[in-house]
Amino acid sequence: MVTIKNFIMASLICCVATIVLLAGCKKTPVGYISDNMYYSLNPFTVSQGITMVSNGLVADGSTAPISVKLLAVRDLATGKDASGYLLKKDTVKVYKTAITSDDSTLALLNLKLKDSLLAPFSVNPVGGRLQFTQGTSNVPIGSYIIDVQASNIRGTKTLKNACVINVVPETADTLLYTAYSYSDAKFTTFDILPASLLKVTITHIATGPDKFIFVWKDKNGNNFNPANGEVAGRPARPDWKDWDPYYPEMKTDTSIEYGYPGGVPQFPVFQALNAYPGFGYGLCYYSIAGTHTSVAMNVNTTFTINFFETKGTYIITSQATDISRVP
Repeated sequence: MVTIKNFIMASLICCVATIVLLAGCKKTPVGYISDNMYYSLNPFTVSQGITMVSNGLVADGSTAPISVKLLAVRDLATGKDASGYLLKKDTVKVYKTAITSDDSTLALLNLKLKDSLLAPFSVNPVGGRLQFTQGTSNVPIGSYIIDVQASNIRGTKTLKNACVINVVPETADTLLYTAYSYSDAKFTTFDILPASLLKVTITHIATGPDKFIFVWKDKNGNNFNPANGEVAGRPARPDWKDWDPYYPEMKTDTSIEYGYPGGVPQFPVFQALNAYPGFGYGLCYYSIAGTHTSVAMNVNTTFTINFFETKGTYIITSQATDISRVP
C-alpha cells in the first residue's frame, strides 16, 4: 500500500532528479575570447612611402580564427578623425606576382606590375596585421591611434586605443652592408681591411632623372675614372647591372651610371640572382684597378643598398679613405 509519506518522498526524489538532469543539460560555452588582446609592437613606426606590415594581434589564448575590423583612426595629439589621411585611396604600383632576375627587360618587368587603388593604411581582417602602402608618402608626419574590433566564435571585443602609429619622414634608402679589401690583379690573394675605411654616402635628388650614379674617390677626394678602366665590376661577383638590367651601363670619366624604371615599389625589385646564387639583396662588388692605386693592389669595394623612394637621381659615393689615386 502506498502511503502519503511514501508518495511525497517519491515526488521529491523525482523533482531532484529532474533538476539534476536539467542542470546537466546546460550548454557549455564554445571557444574563448580574451579581454587582453594587444599589438606586441606598440607604437608601430612607419616611414612615409614605405610598404610595411606589422605582426598580427596577440590573441592571448583566444580561439582562432580571429577577425579584426578597424573602427576608427584618430590624430593622437588632437583626437580628431584622421581617416581622410590614412584611409583615402590612391593609385600605387604593386606586384601582380613575384619578380625574379629572369624578368630582365622592361617589358617582362611591366608584366609583373600593375596600378592598384589602395589606401595608405588598412587592417588585415584575418589576424589584424597593420598594413601600409606607398600611399603613406601623402600622410602627414605625426602620431595616430586606432580602435579595432576583434571577433571569434565566442564573441566580440572592442579594443579602444589598440595601437599608436608613428608616421616618420621618408627613408629614401638603406645601406645594409659594406666590406673593403686589397687583392692582387687576378683576385687570388686578399688582404681584408676594416669596412670603416670605406666611406659610402648616398645623395638623393628627388627632382632629377631616374638613375643611379656610382662614384669612387680616393682619400683626397679625387675621382677614379671608370671610362679609363680604373673602376670595374669584380669578376665572378654581381654588380649593379645585375640588379638593374633594364638600361645600358654607362661609364664616364667620374662615374658608372644606370637608369632605372621609376615608380616601382622598391629597388632592387628582386632579391636574388639566378646567375649568382647566394648573393642577395642588392649585394655589389666593384674593384679599383691596382695600376691606379697608391698601394699598387686592387682595392675592392663591396656594398648592399636598398632604395625605397623610387624616383629621382641617387649619387652613391664610395671613398677609399686610406689610398691615393695614381694617374
